[in-house]
Amino acid sequence: MTDALIKEQLTELSDRLRPGQKALAQWRSGPLAVSAVPGSGKSTGMAIGAAIAIAHHQLHARKQLILVTFTRSAAANLKAKVRQHLKALSLPQNSFVVHTLHGLALNIATRHAEISGINLSNLDAEGTTLVSPTQNHRLIRTAVDRWIVANPVTYQQLIEGQKDFDGEEAERLRRQTVLRTEVLPSLAHTVIHEAKSSGLLPEQLMNIAQEMIIGSSEESPDYSVVMIAAGLYEHYQTLLAANNLIDYDDMILAALKTLQEPTIRQLWQSRVFAIFEDEAQDSSPLQTQLLEVLAGDPEDSGKPLNIVRVGDPNQAINSTFTPADPVFFNQFCDHTQELGKLATIKQAGRSCDRIIQAANFVLHWVNKNSPGNPFRTQDIQPVGPNDPQPNANPPQIGGGVEIVRPETTVETVRQLAKRITAAYKENKALTMAVLVRESRQGTFIRELLEDPNRVRFDLEAEGIEIYDVGA
Repeated sequence: MTDALIKEQLTELSDRLRPGQKALAQWRSGPLAVSAVPGSGKSTGMAIGAAIAIAHHQLHARKQLILVTFTRSAAANLKAKVRQHLKALSLPQNSFVVHTLHGLALNIATRHAEISGINLSNLDAEGTTLVSPTQNHRLIRTAVDRWIVANPVTYQQLIEGQKDFDGEEAERLRRQTVLRTEVLPSLAHTVIHEAKSSGLLPEQLMNIAQEMIIGSSEESPDYSVVMIAAGLYEHYQTLLAANNLIDYDDMILAALKTLQEPTIRQLWQSRVFAIFEDEAQDSSPLQTQLLEVLAGDPEDSGKPLNIVRVGDPNQAINSTFTPADPVFFNQFCDHTQELGKLATIKQAGRSCDRIIQAANFVLHWVNKNSPGNPFRTQDIQPVGPNDPQPNANPPQIGGGVEIVRPETTVETVRQLAKRITAAYKENKALTMAVLVRESRQGTFIRELLEDPNRVRFDLEAEGIEIYDVGA
């Protein structure tokens, strides 16, 4: 393919993008933040931007563009899009790789097992030595039990509290149960993730706890919550090591430990042209640190990083079970804005005008009535004319936005079944989603929807297929 033809095709690719997305196609080097509203086509813009960067810089297997995102499904989708564009441009497919953040970290750590301590021979293709949620809960419960045995005095202080306790046996048993099954496991879960995402080892957290106790006043409690947390963390890590297990945080820590070696760090940096990160709002500070190390210049550490981070500054969808928080991506946006390297994607498909208006209203209302403007002021706009996404802002169904307050959960699902059935009869091409906070809630709703006797509607008989993502 001639240079003129490639240039023409690159222009065509760029012309497909919405105004805010074009910054991705125009990027050549240095840091760039792309602040994008929901439904704005972040992945589509990143895929086209990646293909254009590969073409412009003539990247290859020894100098690649690294794309990262949070989930395996998102990584597979992004990889397919980039491959499609490169195939049309007759450019090498080995000029880029796509990873999840944890997959990238594991790749680095296992290639240098003598430093990271993570040996690929101990991991099969499914990662069976990676802690599953069930294993993690079991390990935390065991860590709690071991901490109680090792700290009987402190445990009794927790049971009795700081106020007078009359020693009534039923109350003592209740407190023991709550501490053992709820309070201490919850503390352990939170602290382990937060400490690891901050790069703190158990002994470092213990030192912090001791300094806090030394600096506290006489009116302070006789025990330190941080000291308790550090002890739980220590038992958890001991259990991981004893069972030859690692968790997701260990992957990031192992990769960073590996890249502390100057020769290895320079080797990886020499192979990486730039980092493109999708869903950047879901990254913890430690994960961001890993990407920034890889995006550095192997010869000049003071040179601006080649890193493009795309995300929604107003929501971190995984923050309920990871240390992610939109504040970190917002800080990156503020930094790049000072450098004149901040782009915004405001136009969004997916939603009707009524939903967009409601979302913008909520954002402004919360900012007006809360201290410190918790949301980044960035109104969602419908797409412009001739947008490549067909029916990008569809007409509303019913009221577009409807707020109902059923008295019970079962009644809520009954109303869902009724609305789903009515909407499907009008348009059998519709797909619908029910959003929940936890997978077990999704399972509960799916079981109700599959039971005509309880919801009073037979969705299966109507030809409506129910798909439980959590299953």
